[in-house]
Amino acid sequence: MKKTITALSLVAALFTASTIPAASASPAAPELPAACAGLVTDLAGKLTKTVSSLLPLPNVAAVTPLIGDMLNLVTAMQSSGCLPTPPVSVPGVPLPAKAEYTGPVDQCLPVVLNLISSIAGLGGTVLGAAGGALPDVGKLTGLLTTLLKTVTELLSKCGLPAPPGGLPALPGLPLPVQNS
Repeated sequence: MKKTITALSLVAALFTASTIPAASASPAAPELPAACAGLVTDLAGKLTKTVSSLLPLPNVAAVTPLIGDMLNLVTAMQSSGCLPTPPVSVPGVPLPAKAEYTGPVDQCLPVVLNLISSIAGLGGTVLGAAGGALPDVGKLTGLLTTLLKTVTELLSKCGLPAPPGGLPALPGLPLPVQNS
């Protein structure tokens, strides 16, 4: 009986010693490609120009090329391995060589899709107004708020570095004039 207890104690001790260090060790974060920091900085710069071109008064001509630039930056981040690419299958068309994203795809990919959708929604609103009247400032403010929130989420969930100086902030809304 004493040998059985000693043997079980030894097995329990070995099991504990072999499982606890592995459980407490955190997996190493994947190394991001060197180009990611520069691409994030470029995206933050385009966002800053977009915000200043749309608020407080929209300048459709100034922001129109920025929409395409932001979409191109997302594509460049995917090609560089900074962001995951949505799985797309096109029969018979060879895919271009690109770096593979090694981060948490299940957390990052939905944010990437939201980012593309946010940029496209902003572009649709801006380009829809390019033919005539200025776009609604309230709608633009909502779209920009969503876009900035999505980029913030992208940085945290995809493991991207924060740009120097951070992301732009929306300017405060003007206070209503009070009649006395």
